Amino acid sequence: MLRNLQNISCLLAIAAAVLSPARLLAEDAAPPAAPASAAPESALRVLVHAAKQHAPEVSLAQAQLSSSRSMLMNGRMAPLGNPYLEVTAERGDKNVTKDVAINGTLWLPLELSGQRQSRGREAQDFVSLHAAFVEQARARAAARLVKAYGFTVVALERRAVLSELLTSARAEAQLIAERVKNGDAIARDASLAAVEAARHEVLLAETHAELLRAKSELSEVLGRDLLEPTGPVNPPSLQPHGARAVKVEEIPQAQALAAEARFYSSSAERLRKEGQSPLSVGLVAGRGDFGETRLGGGLAYAFPVFRANRPERARAQSESVRALAEKSVHQAVARRRLRMLQEQQAELTAALSVLTTTALPAAQHAVSAVQETYSAGKAEMLAVLLSRRELSALSLQRLELLLQDWLLVSEYVEITGDLP
Repeated sequence: MLRNLQNISCLLAIAAAVLSPARLLAEDAAPPAAPASAAPESALRVLVHAAKQHAPEVSLAQAQLSSSRSMLMNGRMAPLGNPYLEVTAERGDKNVTKDVAINGTLWLPLELSGQRQSRGREAQDFVSLHAAFVEQARARAAARLVKAYGFTVVALERRAVLSELLTSARAEAQLIAERVKNGDAIARDASLAAVEAARHEVLLAETHAELLRAKSELSEVLGRDLLEPTGPVNPPSLQPHGARAVKVEEIPQAQALAAEARFYSSSAERLRKEGQSPLSVGLVAGRGDFGETRLGGGLAYAFPVFRANRPERARAQSESVRALAEKSVHQAVARRRLRMLQEQQAELTAALSVLTTTALPAAQHAVSAVQETYSAGKAEMLAVLLSRRELSALSLQRLELLLQDWLLVSEYVEITGDLP
């Protein structure tokens, strides 16, 4: 009798150990939209800012921006073409001329149709385009940071939950094994308890692997190793109090396409100006066949009749129209996507509320009731394991919902370029 009382007390202690982490999870699991449970924005914004400066994709985009500035030399060139020299020598036959006549002409092309200014505008727009590409890269880096941060904090929470569950499952498996030795339980109960402990051990090992990957992603985006985040697991709300509506025409993708359209428009204008040939001024000097000095001057102009950069201009204009059309499409998609992300987060918030206020407490009561029934010898061990597995599944489902919420926030950041 004393042995049975000891077994009952041990089982009740194990049940309390199982229920305590789940109860803490339920108490801490407030809806993501609530300001009190939101992740510390200051710390997260600091990490986002660091990612925008040090992420590999940002460094590559900045290198391309530095390279693009070399185009500014086009706008600083003088409106002069390369001078070229023509030298001819001729002599008549039949003693009509006395000596060899030598004639030299030096030509200097002058750009008088605004070619220099058009090259300067094109160069500026080219640099602006690559600056927009840098902002796009920063948006992608910020989204990667938020996604990796979310994976990290959720994996840390899952590791804590699974560690508690594994400890309880091992203790219960050991207790059931002792009861089998004493003849108070059957071998099947010991096997089921051992399988339950092994299942939690496998889930914990999988969580460790996920945590390593997430921390590696964080280090790659930040350019340095980062200690494990200690903030709440809940992501920021996509509808914060007092937030203004996102202007889709100002998102990085739209800004990049607008800059691309301006660049191709400037290219078309530059090609049109350069299709008008420069005016060449010539200086003529030579010696006649009688040895006299000959001086003179001249003008030359190539009429743009057959060659005026028409194919190139048509291509540039078409690319400009294409970029504007693509910008319009991306804006419409972004507008719908942002609205859908907010609606998705609202649904996840509602699901988390039901899970934490109804499902988890009910599962806790079920585990407690079945545990007491088993201790009284009126239920099988399989019922205890099933109820505990349901509680474990609900606790992990809560973390899966939070992870989906973090993915929504990362997608929002990739579209808008910053946290909400």
